[in-house]
Amino acid sequence: MAKLRDIKRRIKSVKNTAKITHTMELVATAKAKVSQGRIQRAIPYFAALAEIAGEARKAGGGEEAGPLHPLLAQRETVKKVTLLVVGANRGLCGGYNGNVLRLARRRRDELQAEGKEVTLLAVGKKIVNGFKFQQLAFEPIQGPVPDDRPPYADCERIADELAKRFASEAADRVEVVYTHYFSAGRQAAIVEQILPIQPKQEEAAEAALDRKPKDAAASSKKTTATVDFIIEPDPRSILDAIFPLQVKLHVYRVFLEAAASEQIARRVAMKNASDNADEVGRALRMQYNRARQAGITKEILEIVGGAAALE
Repeated sequence: MAKLRDIKRRIKSVKNTAKITHTMELVATAKAKVSQGRIQRAIPYFAALAEIAGEARKAGGGEEAGPLHPLLAQRETVKKVTLLVVGANRGLCGGYNGNVLRLARRRRDELQAEGKEVTLLAVGKKIVNGFKFQQLAFEPIQGPVPDDRPPYADCERIADELAKRFASEAADRVEVVYTHYFSAGRQAAIVEQILPIQPKQEEAAEAALDRKPKDAAASSKKTTATVDFIIEPDPRSILDAIFPLQVKLHVYRVFLEAAASEQIARRVAMKNASDNADEVGRALRMQYNRARQAGITKEILEIVGGAAALE
């Protein structure tokens, strides 16, 4: 009987665990849908800003006469690199944080092998704990950090810090390691350069429009036309406002994609946990039935044996 009680207790525990993981799966699914919607709404604005920056860059005469803005300055010798590593504040999301940590460490080792000084900036409690466990020197981002719904104000603060490091030459290049949202079925940890701003980033922003629904993308292609912009008061004044905003929006997009990827990873992890709990529950119920049947059979044999002894 003690064995039956233990099995019954385990069945109840597994059933309660399955309820929790299924609920977390539903919550992660809802949050992932919201995050994906925010990405789709932000991408057109990011692409439009990149297009305007490109036109203003052309109106300013390009890079032949020197950098149009400090955030565009390409350093001849890159000695210092700041690596922003974006992860999650919570676990239970499979290999999401582990993939980011491994890529960040690999990138750090590559840069140090090239003789560069690397500064790690950690965003997310799991990234901070991972760096502490690996005994890597890093600087945590001070104050509140973006979470499931990253507020633009927090992203703006982080972007200002990165721009300040680059402008003061505390960093010759700024890169970010995060989980890129390619689609609802594919996310992967990648390394992107934030500063200095490169023309290819503008092309990448326009290419990101391909992630929009097909009908919206088709309509945008139909309405695309060459436009001659009139720059007032002058290109450099416009660029002084556009390029810092472009960096802020780039950081904002990084956190939006990281948040969406985190929720998708958590949904998959919780679904796998729920499926495993169901399998364990079925195995325990089969074990319980066998033990119960064995007990009943033993009692019947004892009764039959006792009756035979009385005859």
